[in-house]
Amino acid sequence: MKSPLVAAAAISFLALTTACSNTEGVAATASGNPSASGQSSQSGQELAQAVQADFKVQALLPAAIKSKGSLTLVTDPTYAPIDFTDDQGKIVGLEPDMALAVAKKMGVTINIEKADFNGILAGIEARRYDASWAAFSITDERKDKVNMVSYMRGGTSVMVKKGNPLGIKSELDLCGKTVAAQTGTTQALSVLPSFDKKCSDAGKDKPASLLLPQQDNVNQAVASGRAQALVADNALTGYYAQLQPDAFTSVDSILVEPSLSGVVSPKDDGGLSKAFQAAVQSLMDDGTYAKIMEAWNLKSGVITKSEVNPTVGS
Repeated sequence: MKSPLVAAAAISFLALTTACSNTEGVAATASGNPSASGQSSQSGQELAQAVQADFKVQALLPAAIKSKGSLTLVTDPTYAPIDFTDDQGKIVGLEPDMALAVAKKMGVTINIEKADFNGILAGIEARRYDASWAAFSITDERKDKVNMVSYMRGGTSVMVKKGNPLGIKSELDLCGKTVAAQTGTTQALSVLPSFDKKCSDAGKDKPASLLLPQQDNVNQAVASGRAQALVADNALTGYYAQLQPDAFTSVDSILVEPSLSGVVSPKDDGGLSKAFQAAVQSLMDDGTYAKIMEAWNLKSGVITKSEVNPTVGS
């Protein structure tokens, strides 16, 4: 799910919003509090703090983790809304909230350290950290080196003007429309061309692709009506819509080229990955997981079953 292109896009968008006159409003909603979109009244952090220990999960914890009573985690906090820093420098986002909720199920505390994304897996293999929540897509290459526990699904999604006035619900609804994307992204290079083929195969007009150099240009194209929709990573479309609910709506029914994301732990972790799986599944079963995902406007990424090292493409 995480790629340098997407991370750069997120930073670009945040830079834009900081420069806007509504900066104060942006800061107030960039904390997993969905009040701006009229959803649950609790933030992701509040939901995580309320989680109670699960004795079945605790029984799976390795003795070393039980003994120290805490998990040392690592992330690269440059990927909003999954992992980023607030104006106080605190690491916030979907994954810090999910990591806290999982730790509550385990009955341990967490300490989240910062690292460059490209060095995190090496740090896990060297056992400098117990685990990482850093928006890692689950791939066979990574599973050869570390354990990965699935907890969400990423992919390309669609964002339109507030209220979705054209009623776009499926990829074919984009046929004949102008669809914007950032130049050089996966969406520009492969997703939009795939829409061309799907529309042609369905006997419909191809979408008109509008490629722009920066993600803020892409967002502005939709806001101004120059494009009827944009395509971007689902984490970003959900976040944009949460930050500017008066301007945008994310289309949760569209998720193109989905892939699972997971929590990472060392290959020989003494059973920690099984404890992660049990904790995530427990959060799914009691409803907390879905509420935290909703708090970050990421309903399109919800899954119902957590697995250790799931089959890629499942």
